[in-house]
Amino acid sequence: MRPLKLFSIGLCLFIALFSCKKDESNIGADISQNPNQIAAEINDTFHIVTYSKKLDSVITSGKSSSMLGSINTSEAGLSESSIFSSLIPDSLNRTFPSSNYQIDSFYIELEISNVYGKNISQEFEIYKIDEHVNEDSVYYNFDSLTVGEKIGSIFINVEDSGVYQFNLDYSAAHHLMTSDNEDYLSNDAFKSFFGGIYIVPSTPPSINEGAIYQLNPKGISIHLSFSTTNGMDDIYDNNIVYSVENERNIFAKFHHDFNDSEVKDVFNDSTLGQQAFYVQGLSGSNGKIKFPTVQNWFNNDSSNYLVTDFDLIIYAVDNSSFTLPEQLVFTYTSSLGIRTYKSGFLNSEDNSYSFQISNAEVNKALESNEFNLMDFEISHPFPGNNPDQVKLLGVSSDSPPNLLISYTKY
Repeated sequence: MRPLKLFSIGLCLFIALFSCKKDESNIGADISQNPNQIAAEINDTFHIVTYSKKLDSVITSGKSSSMLGSINTSEAGLSESSIFSSLIPDSLNRTFPSSNYQIDSFYIELEISNVYGKNISQEFEIYKIDEHVNEDSVYYNFDSLTVGEKIGSIFINVEDSGVYQFNLDYSAAHHLMTSDNEDYLSNDAFKSFFGGIYIVPSTPPSINEGAIYQLNPKGISIHLSFSTTNGMDDIYDNNIVYSVENERNIFAKFHHDFNDSEVKDVFNDSTLGQQAFYVQGLSGSNGKIKFPTVQNWFNNDSSNYLVTDFDLIIYAVDNSSFTLPEQLVFTYTSSLGIRTYKSGFLNSEDNSYSFQISNAEVNKALESNEFNLMDFEISHPFPGNNPDQVKLLGVSSDSPPNLLISYTKY
């Protein structure tokens, strides 16, 4: 494990604690006679431990975007994201013909705002769900709803953002044209009749293939058009759009299979240094960081330290599937027991992120002998609505994390 250097500037602080006349002729005498009280540079050695930790409770409802698709990388294994969504018709109090009509078109429209990974033709199956997504509930990455009959299969093979249409089975269109008009009296009545849809990838991609599509929740809709065969079109509204009412009516379900991936070998390993550790925007993992010798360094020195800077720099690795996120966050537990974070922004020159956290928090934790309880983590700033996978260089790599602590000695 590579030792890390700590650079600091020593400064003696003198405060008058009692009333007396200054002896100006003796200013600086203590310092000149005791040169060890000031140091221009001090080199200390610390150890840093890095590893990855699985995440199992990421909120995926009420997000500004939803993930759909699957990607299989050698670093993080197979990541899959499905979506549950409830929809409502664009107008209520509808009536439909019970006979003498034909379905002209029936398709789902998806607004794709971004594409991650190596795009291939992916098949997705779409099912009716028997219970609607409740906007008053909080849904996590592991949540599911009761799934009913299949209403279609679609193939997505796009490389750019945009609005795309995919045909569905007409049998589901006939179901939506119910003869019971009460089902269209209100949005709640409709959601009781037709809970919504479940879209799930049907076949996992090969290694280092696949794509995850970032969807605009408000851009998910089903379109139905019909016409009568007896010349009665004028008495019906022949075009219906079923759309997502708000972001609370959709959530994503994530699945991760880490077998045969790099990340599997470093999960829950806090004793050995690794070449790399990982952060995912889905529910995969967070990067854990420990500084096991900092507390002892503070306690064992006979001098008093006042921390003035606590800077951590970590380095990331480019990959072909995901661009590096512009921001990561360094989270820790404050002295009040609250999870606190500081943002670090990408330095594209060396693919690094730098984090500076509260000097007062660090100093208080050290003085209270609670520094090792701060539970440091590197996280994605938008878990649940961004699929970024970030490979960070660990302590045994050529570019290990660097910790710089500046302090005053008094």
